[in-house]
Amino acid sequence: MLAKRIKWFHVLIAVVCVVGLIGFFHNHSLKKETVMNKVRTDSQYGNVEIATLVNDGKTFNYAVNYPVFKNEKMDSALKRFAEKEVRQFQKETKDVDQEHTTKRNELNVDYKIVHYAKQTVAIIFNEYKYIGGAHGQTVKKTFNYDFSKQAFLSIDDIFKEDADYLHKLSLIAYHELKKNKDIAADDALLKEGTAPKKENFSRFAIKEDYIELYFDTYQVAAGYLGEQSIAIKKSLLKDILKEQYIDKAKNKNKIKEQKPKHEVISLPKEETVDPNQKVIALTFDDGPNPATTNQILDSLKKYKGHATFFVLGSRVQYYPETLIRMLKEGNEVGNHSWSHPLLTRLSVKEALKQINDTQDIIEKISGYRPTLVRPPYGGINDELRSQMKMDVALWDVDPEDWKDRNKKTIVDRVMNQAGDGRTILIHDIYRTSADAADEIIKKLTDQGYQLVTVSQLEEVKKQREAK
Repeated sequence: MLAKRIKWFHVLIAVVCVVGLIGFFHNHSLKKETVMNKVRTDSQYGNVEIATLVNDGKTFNYAVNYPVFKNEKMDSALKRFAEKEVRQFQKETKDVDQEHTTKRNELNVDYKIVHYAKQTVAIIFNEYKYIGGAHGQTVKKTFNYDFSKQAFLSIDDIFKEDADYLHKLSLIAYHELKKNKDIAADDALLKEGTAPKKENFSRFAIKEDYIELYFDTYQVAAGYLGEQSIAIKKSLLKDILKEQYIDKAKNKNKIKEQKPKHEVISLPKEETVDPNQKVIALTFDDGPNPATTNQILDSLKKYKGHATFFVLGSRVQYYPETLIRMLKEGNEVGNHSWSHPLLTRLSVKEALKQINDTQDIIEKISGYRPTLVRPPYGGINDELRSQMKMDVALWDVDPEDWKDRNKKTIVDRVMNQAGDGRTILIHDIYRTSADAADEIIKKLTDQGYQLVTVSQLEEVKKQREAK
């Protein structure tokens, strides 16, 4: 028994020695290939030093700079971040075939202190990485440190509890970025990149008078437009932002801050929809037809309602002004194909051309690209659904106004079937339908309905289901 114990003791000692040697050689290797440089001083802030991890090898090189504030907890975290970036880069370079390329793998990480005050410091790291391929990748990473808490902050940490801050940031970001026509050209991407999700707003900086938000390349716009940012005045967020990040004395920068490129000084107007009140979506197909469509738009404007217009590309090309008016007045535009065929009788290629040509003409005229499609006659199959990659919007109530051209008949059929959460189908190309729509809009409003777009209706349904 004693001999066995001695044997296992020797085995344990051997294992410990092997692990120790591996760690020693790993650290020795890291030290051998990495030079630490802490002699430089930050040019803006004299009490901040610049540390550098650098290596200039045959097949790869890296230079990672990070600030040292003489704050043990923060400095340790920033050092770990820098070392992690290097280790990740080294791991990725091992899998790349260097024999067939003359360009070395490269990692460059630099930083900028964009805000340094009594309460917080905000650091932006700009990382460029090349590991094979045609182009390198640029990424922005942000760190906000609260000196009083001795902790780094997430976007959650700076807003009051129970504040619906994501909804507000989403609304501001979407409307501000959409002012750029090039960004607005891909509305679906912009909506996704500014949707009220934490990951969309994880890159931010607390500054003296602003909360600045950063959006990666491809997050909200086409790649050639690069990264985007907006700086929101703190005064616009005072109802949801925690007091310590508003206090002017605590947040005054040690030096004069640069004015942001994209400053947000006013909030966009939001059409509020109360999920606790009745909602109904009026939808109009087959237009635009200037005489009748504009009549319907006049009624919607008069009663402060909105609707969704599913337009034909073949008509949009002739009546661009009516399309633009729909959008300017807060209505939604959907795709109803180019020439109204039954899509399921066409080949997939032909059907997609009907949809894509309509998307293109709408976008060319207005800068808006629809996210909703209503196939003519409601004809759709699974293959088309997957290929179109758009939300299909059908209906609950069809008064058959295309068949019975009688105002009273149309009004009666709609009002008899109207209900909370329902979607009504009408055609805006017939005079009788436009006349009926005038009366329907008035009656529904008088009955307390909120006249909303299809997308707004879907959002209300989600809010109700979440309760």
